[in-house]
Amino acid sequence: MKRSTNRIPACLVGLLLGLGGCWGGGSGSSGPAPQESMTSRFFAGTPSRIETVIVDPLPAESARLILPDGTVMAALEILREKNSYADEGDGLPHVAVGAQGGSQTRVTTGIGIEFPLFGGGGGGTRSVSMTTSTITFRVPDIEVYRRDWQHWILHVDLGDGTNHRTIETLPPKPPPE
Repeated sequence: MKRSTNRIPACLVGLLLGLGGCWGGGSGSSGPAPQESMTSRFFAGTPSRIETVIVDPLPAESARLILPDGTVMAALEILREKNSYADEGDGLPHVAVGAQGGSQTRVTTGIGIEFPLFGGGGGGTRSVSMTTSTITFRVPDIEVYRRDWQHWILHVDLGDGTNHRTIETLPPKPPPE
């Protein structure tokens, strides 16, 4: 009896099919959580409305614009949308660098290194929650804003009842005339 030499061994076929299922991602992943960020801009066509969007684990509790003379303008509206993301560890070391501070506090910096032990935790997933806070302000006099906007302060308090953080920054550059 003569054996055929054109056959692929069954174990190799199984291995190739198994690897093929791993190729190109999968259908069950919701993707990574968005990075923490803060953006501010004027609404298009509405030069008196500012929109600030903050993506952070903590939701915005309050927000205000502080004018050079100390006048405080509270936000018109704060919308919060909390989303959860599946964070699947890749088993590789990760490094994070951060800084925090404000106009009235000293700036502190830090570095963190994460090393997965014993093969990265068994390939499990963890849930990561991020909140997108959309804050709206109305500028009462856009000409006054154009003249001295770099002396205004955009102040946002973030918190969830347990954790608290404050962000202070310049508001956005005024739209062109």
